[in-house]
Amino acid sequence: MKTAMIVDDEVIAVRSMKKRVNWKEFGIDRVYEANSMKQAIEIFRETEIDILLCDIEMPGGSGLELFEWVKGYFPYVECIYVTCHPDFEYIRKAMRLGSFDYLLKPIDYEELHEVLGKAVKRADDNMLIKEHVHQKARKYLNDDSVPTQGSSDVVEKIKQYVKEHIREEISMGDIAEIVYLNPQYMVRLFKKQEGISILEYITNTRVKMASDLLRETDYSIYQVADLSGYSNYSYFSRVFKKIIGKSPQEYKKEYEAES
Repeated sequence: MKTAMIVDDEVIAVRSMKKRVNWKEFGIDRVYEANSMKQAIEIFRETEIDILLCDIEMPGGSGLELFEWVKGYFPYVECIYVTCHPDFEYIRKAMRLGSFDYLLKPIDYEELHEVLGKAVKRADDNMLIKEHVHQKARKYLNDDSVPTQGSSDVVEKIKQYVKEHIREEISMGDIAEIVYLNPQYMVRLFKKQEGISILEYITNTRVKMASDLLRETDYSIYQVADLSGYSNYSYFSRVFKKIIGKSPQEYKKEYEAES
């Protein structure tokens, strides 16, 4: 059996949809209600949702923002937008986020039943994804030591992981595991927040560490490269010069001369 959630700031619209759709026909045994993005997220924290029916324009967070958050934690959820805004930009953003369909108000319930049937079928195909990610996502969301809804908290957690593993080979999959997000969403979130990619951040962090070591220690350049996560000395030198503008040798000699 499956669950659905209707999100709309108009209470009457939620109640009407809940009453007029034959949910049992689609194998949906429970339908949750929310009137804002905040309420919807709280429900996602507490229970499993398979189908999301959502308005777009709502106070305190749009339906587009809600679904972007949902896809980050629960990529198996299918979303159907039900809105009175036939704006192309809304439709484009909704489709880009991976929404299943986009219906206009007033609702044509025959059309909604048809779309809902297809969405439920695709939700069945998502079961393997659901089983894989749901427990990890729920653990992350319910961990009181980890703040949630805030992208800045995720970014800080990524930065901390990079610093702690700077000498190791760092993969996007490894980082995604510790923030309980799918890698594609995580990469987009980080770049949107920081203005650079995670790979650029890793490189900048390594080069910053290398420049500090070259100035403050007597380590050889080979040792500095290794401590900064570069096993290939030639590659390290190329990256360092590209960012700093000088080779590691030139940088170290220049600093020693100034000292």
